[in-house]
Amino acid sequence: MIHRNDITAKIYERLSGQINDATLAAWAFDHFYAIEQAEEEVEANAQELVADALDELMFADEKPFALDDADLRRLIARLQQP
Repeated sequence: MIHRNDITAKIYERLSGQINDATLAAWAFDHFYAIEQAEEEVEANAQELVADALDELMFADEKPFALDDADLRRLIARLQQP
C-alpha cells in the first residue's frame, strides 16, 4: 500500500541528493502503473492526490516536465495537507 508519506519520503530523498530525477521518476512510474493495474492499493481517502503526485513525478526527469526544488516542496506541502 502506498501512502502520501511514502511519496513525501521519496521526494525528500531527491531533495537531499540521495537519488536523482531519473530514479524518482522511475519509482513514481512503477507505483503509478501498479496502482492502475490494481497490483497496489492506495491510502484511503487519498487516491486522487496520490495519483496526481505520482503522475507529476513520473515525468520529472524530462525537461519539459522537470520539477525544481521549489516545485517538489510545493508537492510535499500538498501531500501533507489533511
